[in-house]
Amino acid sequence: MSAVRSAGEALLVVVSPAALALDAESVRVARDVLGAAFAVKLVVPGSLAELEQALSRRGGKRLVVIGDDRAVHQVVQVLHQRAELASSPLGIISIGNGEKVTLTRSLGVAARPVDAARTVVGGAERTLGLLVDESGGVVLGGLRIPGRNHPGSAPGTAAERLHPDGPKDSGDTSGGRPASAPASSASASEPRSLRANKAAAGRGGLIPSLCLGLGLQLGRAARSVAAQVRPLRGDPGQALLVEADGQMLADLDHPVYLVAAPDDGLMEVLLSPSSGPGGPLRVRVRRITVSGGPATSFTYLADDAPGGPVQHRTWTAEPAAWRLTVPPAA
Repeated sequence: MSAVRSAGEALLVVVSPAALALDAESVRVARDVLGAAFAVKLVVPGSLAELEQALSRRGGKRLVVIGDDRAVHQVVQVLHQRAELASSPLGIISIGNGEKVTLTRSLGVAARPVDAARTVVGGAERTLGLLVDESGGVVLGGLRIPGRNHPGSAPGTAAERLHPDGPKDSGDTSGGRPASAPASSASASEPRSLRANKAAAGRGGLIPSLCLGLGLQLGRAARSVAAQVRPLRGDPGQALLVEADGQMLADLDHPVYLVAAPDDGLMEVLLSPSSGPGGPLRVRVRRITVSGGPATSFTYLADDAPGGPVQHRTWTAEPAAWRLTVPPAA
């Protein structure tokens, strides 16, 4: 970690309208703390277009986001699309209720807005990785593919998450792809290695020997990943083909849950069968490709926001992709 404050530095503070409506006093206090140390320009974008415009005009100002997980995710997504995500550390002042701030809490952002503002003033920077799908959609905290009956797996709210291949101004929640396109169109755009593995896939479900070959980490605790899969038990998993770094981990005959999270430059993947013998398999890889099979789509949760339905999706770990302002080391 290294200190992030420099003399004469200016901030662009992006305030979510939802945060302002929920707790205007905390927004004011945070702004006062920041304003005592920096030159501050504050904006409250009312739409994605206004957010994009504000970010395009920020110049050399360091960016601070005041809001919940959705606000943070939107800002990071736009910065990633503009190839500006790693240009300077991001400050986060979390304002939201319950599950709406789960991501920011997991990143180490202080729960009290005044403490988070002080971190922006006198904190340090931490370099973090993230996951990026083939359409440019980012995942900061975690990816989940839950069971078919999980509330978050139902399509209909995917538009809440900004995704490059999804419509920005309509109610279409398909992520820019049809929910049940013909099998021929799906196979035409699938990765070649996935098409080959589909043709050769056996009937073994989770394939332990291949997981071992990828460096299975059964002895190492991954509490944040494992904790996300436990609530999904008892709900029928989705039938998926799962390929990790070119090796097949699961076939369509054995429904599974999948959880993945950035982990020290790679991603840690936990694959758990929804029924039958055997426990979860854990592996650290650079890339996973998930397919729902011919003419079959699946849904997923990226940072707890619904995505899909899609027929296939590839996520790649990007190490050292962004920097976050965090409390200084004790």
